[in-house]
Amino acid sequence: MAAYKENAGAILNPGNQINRLSSYNTEGVYGWPGVEAFELIGYAKVSNKAADKASYKSFSVTIPSPDRRVGDRVRNDRTSCVVQASADRPAYIYGASIAIAQDIPSAAQDRAGFPADPVTADIQGTNTEIILFGPDNSGAPLGVPATQLNGLAAASSYLTIGATTIISQGTRDTTVGNLPFWTSVSGTIAAADAADSMMYKVVADTTFKIYNTNGITQTAVNGDGLYISDADADAGRAAYILTRVNYIRPAFGVNWNDIQGFIDFASQVGGNDE
Repeated sequence: MAAYKENAGAILNPGNQINRLSSYNTEGVYGWPGVEAFELIGYAKVSNKAADKASYKSFSVTIPSPDRRVGDRVRNDRTSCVVQASADRPAYIYGASIAIAQDIPSAAQDRAGFPADPVTADIQGTNTEIILFGPDNSGAPLGVPATQLNGLAAASSYLTIGATTIISQGTRDTTVGNLPFWTSVSGTIAAADAADSMMYKVVADTTFKIYNTNGITQTAVNGDGLYISDADADAGRAAYILTRVNYIRPAFGVNWNDIQGFIDFASQVGGNDE
């Protein structure tokens, strides 16, 4: 197997026919002229038992290869979720989502004709802790500060572990700040009015990861760890933490190829249109 055409997706134009943007190829679309929009979808697999939970507090996100046959894949899975950005073309992150996968169909009465039982499991942890998806800071989360100054709420999503210590399959959530749009102001426009109304801007490639922490504002991986039940582990099932991040970037600057076909000059084949 080889890393092939990774991050080599085209930017789709109006009229292109496609059902879903390729996370693997970092495929974008011109949502409106001059702006490229991207969506990265991935997962982290949790299959350990409670005894080993202390080793499972932080997870890289896998973006699966489009090649389904493991034995002869041309392209390996991508082992990280990276928002591409630069100083010239920053990325503005406006959405993040996290979920615990639920195999389809999940109910026994609906599985007639399917070749196997569901492969997914509930995920477990410590009461009041969270599973956070967001930008990485040298192996630690940035969290979402109580006072928002830079839009981290738009780039983060989390699930809370309750008193049962279980987050059930099918549980999901979206960005902490929902979509970063202004909806109201106080008597005068104040900083607090913009708390959940900012995109998160990055000017370099930025990795997103999953963390088990003690709360949304935490900047350390300080949870007790995640695991699945002994019964699920013994049955060969696993919990899959699903993630999605959405962002936009300025398109590349205008260039000669955008217009050369409409200009007559001697170096073109045929010379001119006369």
